[in-house]
This record gives sequence, C-alpha cells and structure tokens, in this order.
Amino acid sequence: MLNFRVRDFWHRSLISCLLYAGSAAHADGLGNALQATLRNHPAVAGQQAQVEAKRYVTDQARSQRYPTLSARARTEGGDSIASNDDSSEPSVLRARQPVWAFGRISNNISFANAEMSTEQADLLRVRRELMEHTAVAYAQVRGSEENIDIARQNVAEHAELLAQIERRMEGQLATSADARLAAARLLQARVMLERAISEWQGAQDDLMGLTQVRVTANESVPTDLLALSESAHLLEWAMEYSAEILLKEQQVGQAEAEVEKAKTSSMPTIYLQADRFYDQPDDRDDSQVSLVFEASLDGLGFAAKGRRGEAAAGHLAARQDLSLAKIELKQELEHLQRKRRLQTELIELQTMSLKDLESLLASYQRQYESGTKSWLDLLNIQRELFEQRRQLVQAHNEWVIYSLQLQARIGGLDDLADLEELQDG
Repeated sequence: MLNFRVRDFWHRSLISCLLYAGSAAHADGLGNALQATLRNHPAVAGQQAQVEAKRYVTDQARSQRYPTLSARARTEGGDSIASNDDSSEPSVLRARQPVWAFGRISNNISFANAEMSTEQADLLRVRRELMEHTAVAYAQVRGSEENIDIARQNVAEHAELLAQIERRMEGQLATSADARLAAARLLQARVMLERAISEWQGAQDDLMGLTQVRVTANESVPTDLLALSESAHLLEWAMEYSAEILLKEQQVGQAEAEVEKAKTSSMPTIYLQADRFYDQPDDRDDSQVSLVFEASLDGLGFAAKGRRGEAAAGHLAARQDLSLAKIELKQELEHLQRKRRLQTELIELQTMSLKDLESLLASYQRQYESGTKSWLDLLNIQRELFEQRRQLVQAHNEWVIYSLQLQARIGGLDDLADLEELQDG
C-alpha cells in the first residue's frame, strides 16, 4: 500500500510539472526574458507614450519661431466676422514673423527639449528597473527548480530507507514502529516536494507577470554576469551608468532650463508684420509692412518675479535630489556587495559541511546495520542532510540574485537585453 502511495505521488507530481511546462513559451534563457519584458510590459509602453507626448511639446515650442497668419473679413451686410471688430474697418490678411524675442523663444525651446530628455531618462530608468526585476525573477525560478531537485532526491532517499526497514522487518530485524517512523518521514519529504513545486509555479507566475509571455528558465544565468569583481571602480561605474543618477541629472538640467525660461518669460517681442487690406472705403487694396513691438507686464511684474523665484527653488531641490540619489546608490552598492560576500562565505562553509554530512550518513548507515546506531539516528541525519542541501541552494541562489542586482546597477544587463537597439529604434 505504501509503495502504491509513493507511485501515485510521483505520478501526480510528474503530471503537475508536465502541465505547467506544457504552457511554456518557445523562448528560453535570461536574455529572452529580458527582451520580452522590454517589449511587452505596460510600464515601458506607458513611458514611451510620455516621451512621444513631450516630443510634440517640443515641436510646439519650435513653432513659435514660425510666422503667424491671421485674417479679418466683413460680410456683405457690413458685419465683421471677427468679434469686437468695427464693421467700418477693411478686411485684412496679416502675417507676423518674430524677429527678436530677447531669448524668450529660445529658452522655451530649450526647456521643452530638457523636458523630453528627462522623460527619455525616465524611460531608461523604467527599463533598467524592469530588467532587474526580471533577472531576479528568473534567478528565483532557477532556484526553485534546484529546490525541486533536492526535494525529489530527498523523497527518493527516504523511500529507499523505508524499503530497507521493510526488508529488515521481514527478517525480524526491525520493529513496526521503525517502519511507521520511516513512513512519517517519507510523508514529510513528499510535503516538502509539493511545497517546492508550488513555489516554483509561483516563481514562474511572477516571471510571466513581467515578461507577459511564458519564458522557460532551463538555461543557466550566463557566467560572465556572475563573475563580478568587487573593485574600487564599481561605484564609479555605477555613477556613470546608473539610470537613476542620469534621471536626476536630467531633472537638474530641466530645472536650469526652467530658470532661464522664467528670466525671459516677460520679455517683449519684435515682429515683422505684413498686412494686406481689402475693401477699403475708397475701394483701394493696399499692402503694408511694419515692425511691431509687443510687450505685457502681468501683475506689475510680480508674476514674473514669482516665476523666477519658483524656478530657482526648483533648481535647488533638483540638485539636492541628485546628491541624495548618489548617496543612496553608494549605500545600495555597499549593501549588495556585503550581502554577496556573506553568501560567498556561506557557500564555502555549507559545501564543506555538506561533504561531512554525506560521509556521516554513510557512516551512520554502516553503524545502524552493525547495531551501534538507532534507526532514529539514521533518519535524523538524513533530514539534516536535506536541510543542508536546501540551505546551500538558497545561499547560491541569493548570491546569483545579488550579482545580477549589482550588474543591473552598472548597466551590465543592457547587452543581453539588446537595450541599445531598443533605444536606437
């Protein structure tokens, strides 16, 4: 009966794995996962729309350099089409070309360009952030698969122990209590395997939430991404390639452009104006070219002063945000490097401990057969061996995750995701 339950359990586990793998996409590997996220995630599409919107704002700002055409005409009844116009005035076609705006138009264009550059930097930040999340999710799927492997091995080893104790019972060398204890431990091993499969399925769902398509994680993380030397230049690389720092720098540039825009917002404009008059009282059609000086002073100049003060305060705030971002980036790098070093040490210690436990298990097996160790001792060392394997897998998986996060901070995932090609496109 027990062997039947074991076979039934393996059958259900295999079916679960096959069903889940059957919905997998054709793509495989970390590179495909990163590219799928950048192609399909709504956050990327939304930020790209923001960049496109700012591009139209830039075009609108440039249009201030172009001439403006206007027309005013009268109906046959003598009423002017344009509002607030005297019907006795002639019809006129007017063209106005800005000649000199004292830097106001140029600063408006510079500010619009700075806004678009900020949105482009924010798009890079969104992409890099999603790439990091995807890399972590991919590594977690890989770690979950390794947990399934060791849990499956644990079930097989407990099944062998149960078969051993059943054979000894047949020879009256063991009691039924020993068999029940072995069966209970086998049941616990099954539960651990079921839990590992459930965690793997959850990790797959998290990865699909980023990629929006099923991407398998059969390929290992490229070794060149994990061979990260913790040099003194790592912080310099992060400062140079960090999307968060780039965004803050663009925001400082935008704030500077806003200061210049505020300085010239109340400047006058000199136009070259050409008028063509029709239907004059003496039935003459005349043309006229003139220079027009146009200026306004809102709120006796206090409005312009307020705009300049607001822009200056925004510039100061942007510079402080940049300084804070650099401090936080340095802290994050030190934190990740410290945790990565800790996992490296744990891997070395747990690897040695695992070898000792495997030797100890073999020794306990011989001592049990010779009668110097109890059946409980053998089952306990088997449980300890599984736990040590699980901790080693966890330590290695966390080491991989910290390595990928460090790579993301310095732009190390860009080539794998073909990010440069996306930006050019």
